[in-house]
Amino acid sequence: MHVIFGSSGVVGSAVLAELHQKGLPTRGIYRSRKPGPHASEVARVDLETGDGLDASLVGATTVFLATGDMIDQVSAELRVIEAARRAGVGRIVKLSIMSAESEAFFYARVHRAIERGLLASGIAYTLLRPGGFMQNFVHYYGHAIRTEGVLRLPCDDFAENVIDARDIARVAAECLSSDRFEGQALTLCGPRPISYSAMVAEISALTGRKVTFESISPDAFREAMLPYAVSREHVDGITAMLRYHQEGRGPKTSDAVLEVTGTRPRSFEEFAREHASSWVP
Repeated sequence: MHVIFGSSGVVGSAVLAELHQKGLPTRGIYRSRKPGPHASEVARVDLETGDGLDASLVGATTVFLATGDMIDQVSAELRVIEAARRAGVGRIVKLSIMSAESEAFFYARVHRAIERGLLASGIAYTLLRPGGFMQNFVHYYGHAIRTEGVLRLPCDDFAENVIDARDIARVAAECLSSDRFEGQALTLCGPRPISYSAMVAEISALTGRKVTFESISPDAFREAMLPYAVSREHVDGITAMLRYHQEGRGPKTSDAVLEVTGTRPRSFEEFAREHASSWVP
C-alpha cells in the first residue's frame, strides 16, 4: 500500500493519478479536502495533533510525504516519519525543495530539518528537491494575470527553471514503486531556465492579451500576501528564496526527470498552451 500525504494538493493528487495508472494500491491522506477518484482508500489525519496518523499507516509499504505550509511543518512531518518507523514502512519519498541542502533561506531550513530527521530514522528514502511549480501561474498568479494582465513578484526579472508538478509526480511514482533511487536527493526542474518576462510574453501570445512582469518591493509583496499566508515568516521566505535563485546560487538545470522516467520534462511553453484559458477573463 502506497500512502500519499498531501493527497489533495497539486503534487499529491498527481502522484495518486500516476500510481493509479500503474495499477498500484493507494491511500490518500487528507485533513479537510478529500482527494479525487484515484485513491483506492482515503484516511483523515490531523498532522498538527497526530490524530488518525497511526491508523493511516496500517499496512503501508511506502509513504509519499508532502504537506502544505504550516506553522510548525517540521514537527508535523517528523511526526509522520516516526509513525512510519513504528509501522514498519519500507521507504519514504519526501517532497522537499530545491537547494534545501544550502539552508540559505527559510524554506530550505524547514525542509532540511525534515530531511535530517528522515535520514536519522533508518527508513530507506528518496528526497525530491523541485524548483518552482508551473502550476503557480494558475493557482497563485492566475488571478492577477487574468484580471490585471500583470505578474508581480519581489525580485528582478531572471531565468528560473520551473517544473510542471505532474513531472514531479512521475518521478515520485517511480521512486515509490522502485528502489532504484533509494538514498538519493534528486534536483527536479524543467528542460531549461526561462525568464519571467519570457513566460508572460508566452502567455500574452497565447491569449492575445498584454501581460507584463512587474518587480515590486518586499514590503509591497508582504502587504499583498499576508492576508492569505500562514505567517509573515512564510511570506518573507518567498522573497528570500527568489533572491537566492536570482543571485544564481541555486542549480539551473538537472537531468533527473529524464533519468528517472525516461522522458523529458514539459516545457513552460507546453504548459502554457495547455492552460491558456486559465488566463482569459
